[in-house]
Amino acid sequence: LQENPAMYLDELQEQLLTARNKDISLATLSRATRRLGMTHKDISKTAAERNDLLRATWQAAYRDILAEYFVWLDESSIDDKTNQKMQG
Repeated sequence: LQENPAMYLDELQEQLLTARNKDISLATLSRATRRLGMTHKDISKTAAERNDLLRATWQAAYRDILAEYFVWLDESSIDDKTNQKMQG
């Protein structure tokens, strides 16, 4: 799951059967991933944010610029509703 956090439970089930010859039910896999703290939301968010090709392309395009020239902003608390008026 660390290599492919977007893997579906049925894909994980198939891999375990192929690699370990273990037939584990989807319900058991679901409970195990939940116990490990891996919720669907966490997995989807991680998978959606990761793009190795885009990262490598960006790094190749900007590798000549010194790190001191970059400014990084944290927008993790911003969503589509943050900038909307609540009243009036």
